[in-house]
Amino acid sequence: MSTATEESTVAEGGHGPGLATRFFLGAAVVIVVTVGLSVALASGKAEGIARERIRGELQRVPALFAGWRDSQMSARRGQVRAVAEQPGTKALLAEGGRPARRGDVAGRRESAHATAHDTALEFARALGAGAVFLFDTHGALIERTDRPGEEMGRDFSGVRWVALPLSQLTEASAFIAEASRGPALSLVASAPVLQGAGAERVLNGVLAAAFRLDDDKARELARLAGGEAAFLVNVAARGGVPRLDVVGASERFRDPDLGRAVSARSGTTEAQLAQGDLPSPFELSAGGRDYLATLVPILSGSGEPVGGLVVGLNKDAELAALREIRRSLLGVAGVILLLSVPLSLVFARALARPIQQLARGAEEIGRGNLDVPLPPAGGGEVGALTRAFEVMLRELKEKAQLEQMVADLRGRGMDPTLRGVPPTGPDGIPVTGPAIGHLFAQRYEIRGLVGRGGMGAVYRALDRELDEEVALKVLGQQAADAGAEQQLRREIKLARTITHPNVVRAYDLGEADGVRFFTMEYVAGATLRELLDEGGRLALTPALQIAKQLCRGLGAVHRAGIVHGDLKPANIVVMTGGVAKLTDFGVARGRRQAGTAFSGTPPYMSPEQVRGAELDERSDLYSAGVVMFEMFTGRRPFDAGDPFELMRLHLEEPAPNPRTLQPTLPDLLAEAIVACLAKAKADRPASAADLDRLLMRVRA
Repeated sequence: MSTATEESTVAEGGHGPGLATRFFLGAAVVIVVTVGLSVALASGKAEGIARERIRGELQRVPALFAGWRDSQMSARRGQVRAVAEQPGTKALLAEGGRPARRGDVAGRRESAHATAHDTALEFARALGAGAVFLFDTHGALIERTDRPGEEMGRDFSGVRWVALPLSQLTEASAFIAEASRGPALSLVASAPVLQGAGAERVLNGVLAAAFRLDDDKARELARLAGGEAAFLVNVAARGGVPRLDVVGASERFRDPDLGRAVSARSGTTEAQLAQGDLPSPFELSAGGRDYLATLVPILSGSGEPVGGLVVGLNKDAELAALREIRRSLLGVAGVILLLSVPLSLVFARALARPIQQLARGAEEIGRGNLDVPLPPAGGGEVGALTRAFEVMLRELKEKAQLEQMVADLRGRGMDPTLRGVPPTGPDGIPVTGPAIGHLFAQRYEIRGLVGRGGMGAVYRALDRELDEEVALKVLGQQAADAGAEQQLRREIKLARTITHPNVVRAYDLGEADGVRFFTMEYVAGATLRELLDEGGRLALTPALQIAKQLCRGLGAVHRAGIVHGDLKPANIVVMTGGVAKLTDFGVARGRRQAGTAFSGTPPYMSPEQVRGAELDERSDLYSAGVVMFEMFTGRRPFDAGDPFELMRLHLEEPAPNPRTLQPTLPDLLAEAIVACLAKAKADRPASAADLDRLLMRVRA
């Protein structure tokens, strides 16, 4: 049968997909979700690591720029100092740095200016500078090559990179911005022009040169940072929100809108730009690519923000390895899914097959068919379930055979409930007790006599108030004394504490016409004594079922703190439905102290009961061992005509192995019976539940 057919058979009358389909869908969902989450988590982790690496690289940029800046400034100051020390420079500023005399004429001034301008241009070419500045000894501008003739005489003595050479006769450097004639950002280096030495040293003026921060410088920094770089000049009015324009950039940052993008993306204010308190990193787009970038402020000699350096690392390039890993993970995940989904279907079918077989078996058992195949009992939960089904099926088969045995008795014309009816008088009334066919206690219609015992008689009666058959037990006239009445009270009181399928339930206690009685559950069946008397030893399977049910009933009695004390075949009733019930608690007690007289039936009494010693649950297990011995062999382990001899045998003689009388008995069963018949209580099974577990292991 195919899996689909199996599922449809099991799910017949139900709704939804079959078990294998559910297993498959569940496994597939788990696999897909697990793989998806794994890929997502791995990708997220890798991207986080990559971003942290980019962040770490960008955090190095300020220190990188500071080192580059100091190196550039030192080199430029050295270049300017070398030019300032040349004799021609000293002579030029010695002439141009003196105050003009009254007798000078305009022509001479023009000639001196032309000479200064030409010489400054030569200096610029020699230094590779964008502009050269000449100042006199008071800081007034003599000449500047980038804007000839302009600002002549303007006082620069308050500018730090001019003031330091004038006041301290040392070199200086700073960043300057130019916005009036096209934005520019330059590094300016200055040096004093001195003549003479020692006490005769004379200051002739100051020479300064400005070096543009252009594309070449930006590329140099980009290589150092491992990304893209651009120099930005602040073209905003002093005190306003910074407005940055690009003045030099590496190849991919040559975007005219980059300055505005940096201003907008970084959220930079003038205070942040001046203090270096800038958001970093921030997202930036340039040339159609996305970057993580940082902005480093560039300050003038007086600390004003004249521009900045932006360095960006391309996210695509930095995350390329990550994306390759992600593609690899996706490829592996795809392979896993391609392999695992079909395999999960195979595994789901293999897992569901035994469960489906068990489900079909349960359906067949429900229809009364006990010959059903079960899957092999392997390991795990399914194996445990299969073994549980095997036990259940074995129990049902044993119970069915027990039912058949009781049915065969009825088929031979026997009514087990009327066996042992004593002779009646001429009017059909028994010699003692209620009359059959009459109403007793204005409630119970007596239908038959079930049997008599030392305590009285048991009748089958109809309780008219409840419209239910009950068993009615009365005390015989010869036993109607205070002691018998107390025993009856004790029996009903103990029996009412127990509710179990294998124990007869007690109902009520009363008195009518001077007769004490109580009612209990009526069991339509035969006593085990009757079954043994009819056919001798019982067949293995039904006898094993009776023994198991006897253990379960005893377990309920013992859990109530009661020792039955008179366990024998006559007190075990087998119903027509294959249920065995324990009855007659006439001598039942709680645990008793040694030395108190204790009644019972000698062939089934335990050694401690014979001695009048303390009884416990294991005393009943000894009696159960005698009953089982008789059921499986047809004979009791000890038998004698004299009750005292019989008691001696219980005390002294070891019990025979039942296999000596019935060699076909399973070894495990024989061992269990012999263990129950041990003379010492400590050598017997500890409880009825333990004995039941031993019997469950017996294979009939």
